[in-house]
Amino acid sequence: MTDWEAVGLSGVDARVYRQLLRDPGVPVRQHSEALEEPEATIEAAVGRLVAAGLVRVGSEAAPAPVDPRSGLGMLVRERRAALEGVAAMTDQLAREFSAGQLQAEPNRLIEIAVGRDAIEARIDDMLRGATQQAVGTDTPPYVADGSLQVSSAELALLDRGVRFRAIYAAEVLDHPGWVARLGAMAERGEQSRVLPQVPVKLLIVDGTTAILPLGGDGSSRPGKARAVVVTDSALTSALQVLFDQLWGQATPLQLTQSATADPVKTLINLLASGMKDEAIARQLGVSGRTLRRRISQVQEELGATSRFQAGLQAARRGWGREL
Repeated sequence: MTDWEAVGLSGVDARVYRQLLRDPGVPVRQHSEALEEPEATIEAAVGRLVAAGLVRVGSEAAPAPVDPRSGLGMLVRERRAALEGVAAMTDQLAREFSAGQLQAEPNRLIEIAVGRDAIEARIDDMLRGATQQAVGTDTPPYVADGSLQVSSAELALLDRGVRFRAIYAAEVLDHPGWVARLGAMAERGEQSRVLPQVPVKLLIVDGTTAILPLGGDGSSRPGKARAVVVTDSALTSALQVLFDQLWGQATPLQLTQSATADPVKTLINLLASGMKDEAIARQLGVSGRTLRRRISQVQEELGATSRFQAGLQAARRGWGREL
């Protein structure tokens, strides 16, 4: 397909339009002679160009070209709108197709992925297919150190503006590599929160497809790891409800620091996340002694005698719930 065909015009139309650009306002007969085409062919092409907004006809015999930035720009916008409509229709038809398949074959609701590679490939496919949002929970142990790497599917999802929310177990923050990973994800737009404990690893895409491990996580035998993929069912909806409840209980995680960030609020947030002192000191770039001094100062400022009371006072002031 040529560029002109992409906007609904033919090669003959392109030749006629370029001829009109060279000799605007002359009779069709002369264009017929110059292009060595019958007048009927030229007149038909002019008619299509007029309909496309690329030619203006002052009289039947003397067509004049229109600025292509106007005519072609309009065509491109129309075609783009049409393609967006086709894309939306395709998504709807795909949902109807999936619903029909599931009704005909209920066993399609459940899929078992066996082995680390198969599980990672299925997660990758789910993330790449996300159109609205992805949510997930994560907790150690991990099958491999490669889990520290931000996958290309995760980056592609965030780069195209799909909302990504994740809940992490506090234990994750004890690992410097994971703190760096979460910081990189936050910079890309991921919204993350933390809980002292996360009950299950889980990923849900667009509220319709979920994947979670079966039995053990397979960390000792990657080839034996198993995960279940659940598609568009009451179970998927229930898992989404579970995530939303956990999200409401979790503490926003703010690992990125700006010059304008309130250091007290930053420290409170890290304390509330469940990070150990060593991890907090590493995150803030201070010594353990300096961190303990800052914690004491925060407790004094909040009128608290313990970290727990400091967390309560911070919550009452609305600190740490800004995501």
